[in-house]
Amino acid sequence: MEIIYEIKNLKKHFPVKKNKLFEEQKYLKALDGVTLEIRKGETLGLVGESGSGKSTLGKCITGISDITEGSVKYKGADISDKKTIKTMQSEIQAIFQDPYSSLNPTLMVFDIIAEPLRTRFNYDNKKIRSMVEDLLNKVGLSKEIMFKKPGQFSGGQRQRISIARAISTNPEFILCDEPISALDVSIQAQIVNLLEDLQKELGLTYLFIAHDLAMVEHISHRIGVLYLGHLVEIGDSDEIYKNPCHPYTKELLGSVLKPEVNKDRKALVSTNREIPSPIDLPKGCVFQSRCPYRTEKCTLEQPALLEVSKGHKSACIYREDFYKSNK
Repeated sequence: MEIIYEIKNLKKHFPVKKNKLFEEQKYLKALDGVTLEIRKGETLGLVGESGSGKSTLGKCITGISDITEGSVKYKGADISDKKTIKTMQSEIQAIFQDPYSSLNPTLMVFDIIAEPLRTRFNYDNKKIRSMVEDLLNKVGLSKEIMFKKPGQFSGGQRQRISIARAISTNPEFILCDEPISALDVSIQAQIVNLLEDLQKELGLTYLFIAHDLAMVEHISHRIGVLYLGHLVEIGDSDEIYKNPCHPYTKELLGSVLKPEVNKDRKALVSTNREIPSPIDLPKGCVFQSRCPYRTEKCTLEQPALLEVSKGHKSACIYREDFYKSNK
């Protein structure tokens, strides 16, 4: 499959204001050496707890935030290049977490969706109105709502308006930054199904960011797991669920899956240990302070992200043992 994004050793460090607790300059390492690819037409799910670096990665690869180190290529061209930036501006859109704050409350729905159309295309008002009606129809909304304001709609309806705006310019890639986490559970599945239908119809590529694995399994072709700025596991969706090969992934699965799902396997990990500070991470494996499988080897160096089966990689020195135990 064609590669849309090629991300190598991506780092994003934020300087921490000096104080009496430490004299030398410290950095919060939001991302610390992430390497992955996003393929054309796929949905890559990115999961992890709050503070794992998911949204930061989304901002870095779309040019919203500068990177500290590493490289990000969009369609083979570095995103720091001016020509690439111009291409990205016309081919990339985003759907954000909170539909209540991502839409301008003073504008009517028509203007919210029409604005990117006016910016990119030289169409007359009649053509733009026809396109807005078509976009609303695509996301399951009636054209009668065009001249109402966002405050008159529910969260699910507002997110549909956000999606209509996102697909208005015929993008190739959409950053979905926790697009369902602020919605009622009954509405979440509807939005996920809508995104899947639009992907098939328009050939879209998604980076779908979420804080757990529950809904991500349904929409994602592949899943990447982030922990404190490190990519600790990545693989096909089914493979991640059936054969998790990192203790952190097993912990996430244990928090969302019903017990009967894992009746033929060992009990999933459950830890209550304290998460280390992203400013002073421990030497060795970044997950060691919470891992019940920790050995002395885990304290020596951060394990590399290596393949355990075709397309399935894990950053754990015991990845092979986990893989065998899941079979």
